[in-house]
Amino acid sequence: MRALPCARLLTLSACLLAASPALAEQIYEGTAGNARIVMALDDDKGEVSGHYFYRATRLDIDLAGERHGNAVTLASQITGDHLTLTQSAATLSGTLTTAKDQSLPVSLHPAAPPRDLPQDLPPKLEPYEKLQLAGLSLAPQEQAKLGGKTIRWYREGVTGLRLFRLESGYPAPAMAAINHALARQHWENVSASLGCTGSDGHSGLDMSQASTPWLGTHVVSYTWSSSWDCAHAAHPDFGTEGHSFDAITGRELTLDAVLPFDKGAIPAQDSDAWYAYRDKVFAPRLIALLRRYHPQEMKVPAKGADDDCDYTQADVWNFPSWSLGPKGLWVGAIFPRVMRPCDSPDWAIIPWSALAVKP
Repeated sequence: MRALPCARLLTLSACLLAASPALAEQIYEGTAGNARIVMALDDDKGEVSGHYFYRATRLDIDLAGERHGNAVTLASQITGDHLTLTQSAATLSGTLTTAKDQSLPVSLHPAAPPRDLPQDLPPKLEPYEKLQLAGLSLAPQEQAKLGGKTIRWYREGVTGLRLFRLESGYPAPAMAAINHALARQHWENVSASLGCTGSDGHSGLDMSQASTPWLGTHVVSYTWSSSWDCAHAAHPDFGTEGHSFDAITGRELTLDAVLPFDKGAIPAQDSDAWYAYRDKVFAPRLIALLRRYHPQEMKVPAKGADDDCDYTQADVWNFPSWSLGPKGLWVGAIFPRVMRPCDSPDWAIIPWSALAVKP
């Protein structure tokens, strides 16, 4: 899979995944003083990197250091914690010294497989991430009626993140499939939130919330918007990701299925051919549609104009955010960082009559 640069990714979870490739980590659990902790370490020829979390808060804390024989020294840039550990067989013991010079005894042993895991977790979570989520739950909250259909909101208690589920208005098998996907997306955002610790040691998430869904006759669609300032990210960022479902089959829709510009089969997502298709076919054809329906907004800005958002650039439409609604398909342009205020214009809607999927 070809990874997009972090600045071009739509969501915090995608950004963290791109910035932190999976390593073969050794995972420990135990205590620091009276607090229960989980720690993951990777040893690359004496250079040790990793992270840990307190079970009470679940927030990820970075670690980096060295190994010399059985002695391991580690430090966190986020909290200023220092650890001096000694390995004996499969265990680690030693001292954690906080930035305030408080010393806590540390005792760690290999972590047991996580128990009490929530249902409907995303399939690609690492063992450390699963341990972060173990024991958490989604609490049902208020119902809402939308166009004769019923949804219920659910909230995760540690992060406070909320997402709806369907309760009535569509075929039961379709609702079950959609709710399963929604639960996975809910936990994906919870995991990403716990993985984003700010430079002050608290959550680096400024905002992360789902929109009220649009419940069409045959389509369910919503967006999830986030803004974050994680300690090891290059800079603060934000993004919006849309999810849309066929409410008859329960399948999640793709933008290439909603707006196909090739009469043949669309290349497999994330393949080289798909990236070439998005660059050479999809973006130019999308621009042509936007020019047809929004000619004023799609004009090239005059030189020196205060509003210099140029929506005629193909690369800002290669991988747009998107969602479906009463008027049709909304697509959100994604600009390089210096032009990010131009992202996701509200007017960029393509009517249902131009789409392969109908309302």
